[in-house]
Amino acid sequence: MGKLKALKEKRATIYTSIDELRQATDGREMTAEEQQRWDTMLSDYDKADKAVEAEERFMDIQRKQAEQEVARRDSLLGQTVGEEYRRAFGDYLLNGASGISSESRAIIEQRAGIAGLSGGLIIPKTLASEIEMALKAYGGMFEAATILNTSHGGDLILPTVNDTNAKAAIVSEYDQSTKRAPSFGSVVLKAYTYRTPIIPVSQELIQDSAFDLDALLSRLLADSFSRGVNEDLTTGSGTGKPTGIVTAATACTTQAAAASIKLDDIIDLIKSVNSAYARNGKFMFNRNTLWELAKIKDQTGRYIWQDSTREGTPATLFGKQYVLNDDMADIGAGNASVLFGDLTKYNIRLVQSFRVIRLNELLAEYLSIGLFGFARVDGNLIDAGTNPVKKLVHAKS
Repeated sequence: MGKLKALKEKRATIYTSIDELRQATDGREMTAEEQQRWDTMLSDYDKADKAVEAEERFMDIQRKQAEQEVARRDSLLGQTVGEEYRRAFGDYLLNGASGISSESRAIIEQRAGIAGLSGGLIIPKTLASEIEMALKAYGGMFEAATILNTSHGGDLILPTVNDTNAKAAIVSEYDQSTKRAPSFGSVVLKAYTYRTPIIPVSQELIQDSAFDLDALLSRLLADSFSRGVNEDLTTGSGTGKPTGIVTAATACTTQAAAASIKLDDIIDLIKSVNSAYARNGKFMFNRNTLWELAKIKDQTGRYIWQDSTREGTPATLFGKQYVLNDDMADIGAGNASVLFGDLTKYNIRLVQSFRVIRLNELLAEYLSIGLFGFARVDGNLIDAGTNPVKKLVHAKS
């Protein structure tokens, strides 16, 4: 930094001399001696400027090299810490809370944020985050909706307000402003407990230190958990279970044919959603509907589906992205096969995070332990009467 500072000061000194000569000769021609000094100073300034740029470039390269070295060291350290955590986690699964070594206990408590391993309850943050990421991949609702994490399971009351018809108006000086009461309401989210089936894990598998237990558990638990929860978040009745987004969505006034979808149906569905929600709107449908939509052609015979032409850019339908949810109904009489609107208006309430329970004795005769996960969940569409999500319903016959 000292060299760069000196170079910048030198450049500034040359600039000062150039400016002084410019002001001194302002309004007249320079003498031959002054012109020579002027040309020399300009040349010196260019050299000083290039020297500053070269030093700044070198320092930028030096900084990047240092950052890469730190990242390399952190990566090596992270791999070491990751292996230590996996061994400690395996120690816990193999020996339980009472038989785990003090070293493994310290590693798990530090890495996973556990205040204690009593009662067979484990709450590893790394495992929970992997499961939540897997839920987004397996269940369309966790991908599309807004997820609210709460620390308690009491009723969560979310207020709603509908003031969409209110407009500003011109009011003459000293005239009274008009009064209008917006329509207030609320949506209550409860906390329904969902448990996965018990997963048997053999002692031999746990003892295999090369096996990634975190990845195994997150995949198995997320699979079974999402199958049950995503279905209710999609089509749940709201009685003793979440109110699914299909149940809560408002039907488009135009119905599709009993066994097909036309281009006009999609246009009417988009049109029926208020522009405030359609602006960031997305479609939701299952894979079977996806391929049926992909077959629709416009009047010139071209497919309306715009597949992604750039890597990382999602495919769109009428410029709108889509979310796949296999718990949505197929195209069929009386079914709601397509949703469109602001899907983030559907709120999923998740109490704390995913939990995993270790069962010591249940499968002991099979030389295995049992694991199951549970979480408390509810969901509903936050709709104040503005209908942020609409559904395309097929005629019954």
